[in-house]
Amino acid sequence: MDISSKLGSMERQVAAFDVRRALESPLLDIAVGLGLFLLALVQLGAFRGDLGPIGILATGLATLPHTVRHRHPVGAVALTGVGALALLVFEGAIAGNIFGLGYPVYVSGLLSAYTVFRMVGRRTAWLLGSGSAAGAFILVFLAGAQRPDAALGWAALPVAMALLADLRRSRHEVREARVDNLEALREQAAMAERARIAREMHDIVAHSISMIAVQAETAPYTLADLGDDGRKEFAEIAATARGTLTEMRRLLGVLRAEAPPETAPQPGLARLPALIEQHGGEVDLDVVGEVRELPQAVNISAYRIIQEALTNARQHAPGARVSIEVAYRPALLALRIADDGPGPAEKTPEASGHGLIGMRERATALGGWFVAGPGPEGGFLLQAGLPTE
Repeated sequence: MDISSKLGSMERQVAAFDVRRALESPLLDIAVGLGLFLLALVQLGAFRGDLGPIGILATGLATLPHTVRHRHPVGAVALTGVGALALLVFEGAIAGNIFGLGYPVYVSGLLSAYTVFRMVGRRTAWLLGSGSAAGAFILVFLAGAQRPDAALGWAALPVAMALLADLRRSRHEVREARVDNLEALREQAAMAERARIAREMHDIVAHSISMIAVQAETAPYTLADLGDDGRKEFAEIAATARGTLTEMRRLLGVLRAEAPPETAPQPGLARLPALIEQHGGEVDLDVVGEVRELPQAVNISAYRIIQEALTNARQHAPGARVSIEVAYRPALLALRIADDGPGPAEKTPEASGHGLIGMRERATALGGWFVAGPGPEGGFLLQAGLPTE
């Protein structure tokens, strides 16, 4: 599997984990806290009639702190514990019926236990869960449970909370690892694209420097009236060019060694019609300005940017109509590629991955610019400017 496939797969996996962030929404906490409070008031009122101010306050302390459970977990757990204890003491649950606290209060206690288990380490959480299970079994059994399996059922609840906390912790660890891997793959994709650009630049610059060396070496034979000083200058130019060429090949040659050999000529804008035909979909090409010969680096980069834009359109907006504008300006080649697809809001996470990274790297390597985002009339819009001078 290449870097592109790995990056796209990893981005989809991380996006799937992001859905779980909704479970930690402040609005959800507020809804849970208020819901438990109201349900507890209803159930406790049915058991005892009018709770009174102290009972209402204790019920609020035992349930309402869950409205800030994720923002202030320590305070929320402490207050719910105080509220539950107050209900036991002031409402006479210990003297009467320990099961009379009401199920919303029990749920509040389980949420508090889950919060504590999330805050501490894995081993500590399991120790606390086991201790809470033993305590719940003893307390419920001594409080008059008619059947031992009822006490076991209550004892299983803290263990279940410890298990849920452990699963949540494991998912968080997996997501963190995937995020780290995603960042590494993005950097690897950017480095691979830089290496590809460097190889192309190596071909271009090496050819130019070789021509300088050849012309400097042949100048003494083509210029009959050239003096000794001139011959010496041309010899120095040739030697400098050869030395520069050797050094550049030494520094950049390793990039070519890591890539498969490219036997085909480097593509340019002259091959756009063939590229559009290979795309297979509806593509409109508009060339603005007088077509002129471009620097080889600009010609190759422009072709590669359009090629990647068509690939993205085919992958993320299949069937969409693509419009390509190539504008020859005095000192700039401007590219505009737009499609009428669903736009970035409905694209897969890959749409912001390695493809855009490569296009941006190509533009900035030439001192140009690159922007991508939703089009003014929908769809996706890519624009780039490549200096030609």
